[in-house]
Amino acid sequence: MFLLKQFVKVLLLPPMPWLLMLLAVLLFWHRTWARKLLLVTFLLIVALHSGPVNYALRYPLESRYAPLIDPAKAGSYDAIVVLTSSSIPAAGLVPFPSVDEHMFRRLDEAWRLYRIKAKPIIVSGGHVNPFTPEKDENKIACDFLIRWGVPKSDVIGEAKSRDTFESALESQKILKQHGWKRYLLVTSAMHMPRSMLVFSALAPEAIAAPGDFSLGKFEIDPFAVFPNESVAEKQFATIHEYLGLVNYYWRLNFS
Repeated sequence: MFLLKQFVKVLLLPPMPWLLMLLAVLLFWHRTWARKLLLVTFLLIVALHSGPVNYALRYPLESRYAPLIDPAKAGSYDAIVVLTSSSIPAAGLVPFPSVDEHMFRRLDEAWRLYRIKAKPIIVSGGHVNPFTPEKDENKIACDFLIRWGVPKSDVIGEAKSRDTFESALESQKILKQHGWKRYLLVTSAMHMPRSMLVFSALAPEAIAAPGDFSLGKFEIDPFAVFPNESVAEKQFATIHEYLGLVNYYWRLNFS
């Protein structure tokens, strides 16, 4: 099922839908509906790659949970769970291991919360791509926290999970093993609704502590309506989150 989900994801996420729509136009150009489909494809690409539309799509996700500025207001808790994003192993021209922007900002938020109130940090997430060998992605993330000053004894790596659903299952095992109940859940603000949906069901007593916010003050300018590479990257992640919400809601309620 995990492999099937990865293939379905490729078909549903940009740019594959645009390519499939354009292929249909080429194959059936003599049909009236195909020429209409070309116009629809063009309008969708322009709209979804414009700044205002992307902002409107991301806002409901990022605004769902407010940042936990003062964790004392959350009451008592036993641990901090931070979900991984992408780690970059040392290979090719990369001289030493690193993490992507989203992973860095998630770890930074977990570190900030740890400095305010020191609690064990569970770093949840492992190798995702089933067609490539493992590259110690989880260890790379854990090492960042240790280099920043978190004692090694307070960093617990969980590298078995391949997605957020599995992270909830594996994190719950660790929490239960240590007798921990309430915990702060740290991930990107846009990823938090999907994470809370599944963690609240499978690893109860999660407290949302989102980081990695990307939406600042809404400002419009003439160039914002034109497609650009920055919006294209954000659009991919935005659609991915909405598809993930639908998928997890289905798995929790009907699967």
